[in-house]
Amino acid sequence: MNSTTEQTYNFSTQEILTVLTDGGVKPSAQRMVILGYLMENRIHPTVDEIFKALQPSHPTLSRTTVYNTLRRLAAAGIIRCIGTGGGEGARWDYSQHDHAHFLCSACGHVTDIDYSGASPSFILPPGGYTVQSADIILKGLCPSCSAAV
Repeated sequence: MNSTTEQTYNFSTQEILTVLTDGGVKPSAQRMVILGYLMENRIHPTVDEIFKALQPSHPTLSRTTVYNTLRRLAAAGIIRCIGTGGGEGARWDYSQHDHAHFLCSACGHVTDIDYSGASPSFILPPGGYTVQSADIILKGLCPSCSAAV
């Protein structure tokens, strides 16, 4: 799936609730709206982008609540943190299929890269280690930034 591919998502409140409860996360109004935003907007937003999008319709929502909710959802394996490990520049992703990411080091744009379920087994840990997941992030310049150089 490419981030420029238009797709229509219309998740119900029940579907969002199910994702939370299946992930072992206690539902709250804030968690529902934040997860719903990520499920509907596969644009790899930052905390600030999520806050700015939701705050007009949820005026009691704070950036701290958004940040803490994202960290909780990531810890539960419901979403992924892309990039800087959770800081201000981190981008957040909800996806139910394995994929890699390309992160433009100039503009920060993130693009999904579908590797069609192929195992990232080319990275082999030492004996005795068991890989449970892998986050593949390729970094470089997107076509727009490459053209500007």
